[in-house]
Amino acid sequence: MSRRSEREIEERVSDPPLTTSTGSRVALGCGVALALTVVAVGVLGLMVVGWQRFARPAIEEARADRAGASSDPSDPGGPGSIGTGPTGPGNNGTGSNGGTSATTASGTDALTEMRRRYIPGRFVHLEGMIPSDRAYARTGAMSPWQAGRSADTPWLVLGSTFDRGTMPGVSASAPTIAHAPSEPLSRPLDVIAGVPAEAHVRAADASGGTDVTEYLISFEGYPGFFRLPTMVQTELGVVTAAGSDGATVRFTIGAPMRPDRSFAQPGQPFEARMVLAAVDSAGHVSSPIRRALSILPVGTGDVEVSMTMNLATDLDLYVTDPAGTTVYFGNTGGFSGGHLDLDANAACSGHMGANSEHIFWPQGLAPAGNYTVRVAHYESCIGGQPVEYRVTVRACGETVVLTGRFDGQARSETCMSSQGDPSWCQDVVTFQSPSCAAP
Repeated sequence: MSRRSEREIEERVSDPPLTTSTGSRVALGCGVALALTVVAVGVLGLMVVGWQRFARPAIEEARADRAGASSDPSDPGGPGSIGTGPTGPGNNGTGSNGGTSATTASGTDALTEMRRRYIPGRFVHLEGMIPSDRAYARTGAMSPWQAGRSADTPWLVLGSTFDRGTMPGVSASAPTIAHAPSEPLSRPLDVIAGVPAEAHVRAADASGGTDVTEYLISFEGYPGFFRLPTMVQTELGVVTAAGSDGATVRFTIGAPMRPDRSFAQPGQPFEARMVLAAVDSAGHVSSPIRRALSILPVGTGDVEVSMTMNLATDLDLYVTDPAGTTVYFGNTGGFSGGHLDLDANAACSGHMGANSEHIFWPQGLAPAGNYTVRVAHYESCIGGQPVEYRVTVRACGETVVLTGRFDGQARSETCMSSQGDPSWCQDVVTFQSPSCAAP
C-alpha cells in the first residue's frame, strides 16, 4: 500500500467333529449338547452387541436429554454458557459466563465445539460466540440473536423482539434516556453487515430512579421497531440495564440495504439513524434520542474478519490463512483469495474516521484449516491515548467476538510474529474454519 514503505508477504473359532466306532449314542448326545452350546453363545453375543450398539447409546442419549432439560439456561454458570466476564489482560473469556447454547443432532453442544476450534490470545477477552443458524436448526431452537430479527427489516437487535407496528409516542411523567458520556457522538457509528455494533445509553424513571423495564429501538425509514428488555440473556452477555445502570445495545444490519430497499455495493457507504427510547413499568415512554450510523458495505464470503476501534487511530488488522499467507496493509490480496478491502486511518491521514478494517475470502475460496488473527498499533493519531478494539470473526455462519486494548506506544513495524510485543502487536484468535459445505 502506498502509504507505507514496507510491503511484506508471508508465504509461507470350530472344533473337529467328535467321532468313535463305539458309544454312538454318547457321541450323538455330546454333539447335540455342543450344538446347543454354540447356539447359546451366539445368542449371548448378539445380545451384547445389541446392547453396545443400540440400547446403551439410547439410554445415554436419554440421560443427556434429561440433564439438558433440567439445566437452567439463565444460570450464568450453566452448561454451554457464554457471555461477558471480567475483562483485561490474561482473561481469554473461558470462565463461567451467561448465555444460551445450541445442541447439534449428535448431542454435541455447539458452543463447546466452537470453543475447541477458536483459541483466543492471552491479551484479549472473548466476548461471546454465536453458533451458525445451521447448528440451531438441527434442534429447531432459536437463539436470542435470531429472535431479534425479522424479514420486515434488515436490522437486528440482540436479545430483542420485533414489533411490526409504529413505535409508541412520548408519555407524560415519562422516563429519561441519554447517550452514555463515553459515547463519541461527534462521528457516526460504524456498522458492517453481520458485525455486532454497540450503542451505549443511560436511562432513569421520572423520579430519577431505576424503574426502567425496556428499551425501544427503531431505525429511521425502516418499518417496525424492537423491544429490548433491560434484563435478557444473549450470546454476547447479559443485558442488564435497569435505569441508571446503563445499557449496551448490540445491533447490526443483515445486509447493506437502504430504506428504499436497494442494496449498496462495496465501497458505497450510506448513513442511517437509530432511535432509542426508555419505557418504565407503567408503560410510560421517554422522549427518544438518536444516533447517527455509517453503514460500510464491504466484500462478503465464507470467512470474514472485521476490526473496529473506539477512537480514530491507526490500528492494523492481520489475518494469516492456512497456507501461511498473511493479508494486511502490505499484502491486500492474498494468493488464496483473501482481500483487505477496508483500511482505516492509514498513517493518520487516509480514510480517517471509518475506524474499521475488514478482510474476507469470497464464497467458495476460503481454504480449510487454521487461521490466525492479529491486531497491531501502527501509529497513534490520538496523542498516545489508550485505544480499545473489537474483532469479529464470521466463518461459515458462525460469529465470534473478541475485544482488546493497547496502552503502550505505537510502533510502525509489521506484526507477523506471535512473539511480538503485546504492547503494540497482539494475537487475537487462532481458529479452525469449519467446512462451509458440510450438511
